Amino acid sequence: MTPDLHPGMDELILFCMGTPGGAPETKEDAAAVERVRLHLPQCPKCSAQAALLRTDMALVAMSVPQIAPPAAAKERLFQAAGIHPVATAGKSASIKNFPAPVRNGSTPGEMPPARARRANPALIWGGWAAAAVCFFYAVHIHEANQGMQQRLAMETAELNQTNAAASRAREVVEVLTSPQSQRVTLVSAHAQPEPTGHAVYLKDRGALVFTASNLVSLPQNKTYELWVIPVNGAPIPAGTFQPDARGMASVLLPNLPKGVQAKAFGVTMENAGGSTTPTLPILLAGG
Repeated sequence: MTPDLHPGMDELILFCMGTPGGAPETKEDAAAVERVRLHLPQCPKCSAQAALLRTDMALVAMSVPQIAPPAAAKERLFQAAGIHPVATAGKSASIKNFPAPVRNGSTPGEMPPARARRANPALIWGGWAAAAVCFFYAVHIHEANQGMQQRLAMETAELNQTNAAASRAREVVEVLTSPQSQRVTLVSAHAQPEPTGHAVYLKDRGALVFTASNLVSLPQNKTYELWVIPVNGAPIPAGTFQPDARGMASVLLPNLPKGVQAKAFGVTMENAGGSTTPTLPILLAGG
């Protein structure tokens, strides 16, 4: 057994190869088979694995040439099942009416003694050995395939995350470096210009990058909100934000409509969660 009390693959294989059939060759194997037998009724996972192993072993065994059982074994099986072969009685009686050929000095009418045919032990053990080799090879290939699939899934997920991060970074760089971007510095509207904000806006893409500094911390139920004030129409909310301990904050690529000509930008203080219309006074403004 493994430390987590589940049988190992070798013990499951030994159990499946021994049932139904003869007993294991050694006491250690017999003890392992008994432990697995007691464990399977209590563990659906191991029971399902054992069922899969039995199925694979049956498929492998079907691929091995079958050896006909000895006549004596077939007779004992019929006796144990209570079956008495009588279908060939008429044929036997009719055969007696014909004289038997004379072979090796035997008298006419006398049948030569039948030679007992014995199964070749090398063929029997060779077939089981080939089945075992094929089975272990199939188990190895199955486990290796599962490992490769798991690694491929992990690498694919990491690659998708990396591509998404790279795409977003490229878009930020394009907004900051595009000659068509509108650059505006926002300052305090009612006090000395300690708090400042910088907006870089690309209207064709509806892309906005905003940074601010020297902002005052707000109560827990309040938040800053950025606004795009178009030439025509109502102000458009561009995202809420909170400054860090140094008064720094940023809004990167909020969800804005494309092609809106901005007349100005503003920052207000709103209730937590933001608002659909700006609440006066405007703390930072520029355009």
